[in-house]
Amino acid sequence: MESKELLERFGQTHLIDDLSRFSPQEIAECTRQLKRWEGVDLRTAWEKRDAHPSFEPFCDPATSVTGSAAKKAAALFLAGGQGSRLGFEGPKGCYPLLGKTLFQRHFEKMRSDASAAILTSPLNHQETLSFFEKKNRFGFEKLSFFCQDTLPLLNEEGNWFWAAPGKIAEGPDGNGSVFAAMERSGVLDRFAQEGVEVFHVIPVDNPLADPFDPELAAFHEREGADLSLKCIRLEESEEPMGRLVRIEGRLAIAEFAELTEGQRIENRYANTGLLSIELSFAQALAKKHFPLHWAWKSTDAWIGGKITKKHAWKAERFIVDALGFTQKACALCVERNSCYAPLKEKKSIGEIEKLIMV
Repeated sequence: MESKELLERFGQTHLIDDLSRFSPQEIAECTRQLKRWEGVDLRTAWEKRDAHPSFEPFCDPATSVTGSAAKKAAALFLAGGQGSRLGFEGPKGCYPLLGKTLFQRHFEKMRSDASAAILTSPLNHQETLSFFEKKNRFGFEKLSFFCQDTLPLLNEEGNWFWAAPGKIAEGPDGNGSVFAAMERSGVLDRFAQEGVEVFHVIPVDNPLADPFDPELAAFHEREGADLSLKCIRLEESEEPMGRLVRIEGRLAIAEFAELTEGQRIENRYANTGLLSIELSFAQALAKKHFPLHWAWKSTDAWIGGKITKKHAWKAERFIVDALGFTQKACALCVERNSCYAPLKEKKSIGEIEKLIMV
């Protein structure tokens, strides 16, 4: 049985006895799932999950921009999330603010002949496609949709487990897989064919973001960087945002959960997720191995013949770890309300709507 051989290869022999309880269709689905993960080694990364590199504060972002950008740009939306924390069933990009979805707000800021791509996840890919078809793609022809992959979830002992009969618990592998997914789906080739030289990265949950941000574009081009980002300076040290730091002299992002209280106080420049990336750099990143970060999250588990809730370790790659591969990276510090108001929780909706109306 192929699924048995694959589980042995992955070192997940504790799951083999359960195979006899599954239907042929469930076993076939399990085999397809396992084949996607050939070559994956989560155990080593999980065992090193508490090992974080030492770093120094980043204290010197640029604060002004001169000139304008000449390079042809595209927009890349990170839209793999669901709206569950907002009490909304469906892709977060479909969430309505003042009568317009997040997707609509972004696309209304763009020319219809612009090049764009949307990263989805297995959680919302089909729903996102259906939404855009119903909206006639907002009139955009140069628009691609591509899906990130998944990775197995790990239990307390670092082992895989079942989410349902024949289905191993899994989760989206993070936005750091975007470059490999862009290559796999043909988006990198399409951008190149359309003459794109640089693309701007926009988290879909930030309605204040400008998909073709002229300020960031001019800064990025002026500096001649592989990757440029916008940051803000925080007044509240406990705000859960990744912080700009230096690791061995190189610009990097330290995730909030990986910082001590003292480090959160000392490091106040925070990443907005708004990036400009050279297409040639992204093509090289598609071949790179990004580090894994770990989060302890609630999920479904099939235990004793029943599906129940439990917590598990979720592995994710982060797009900002591209900074570790740059020859030159730069940060531009801006006023928060000029570009950053992410929709994370229901309690923030009122304030975000006020900013939209300004």
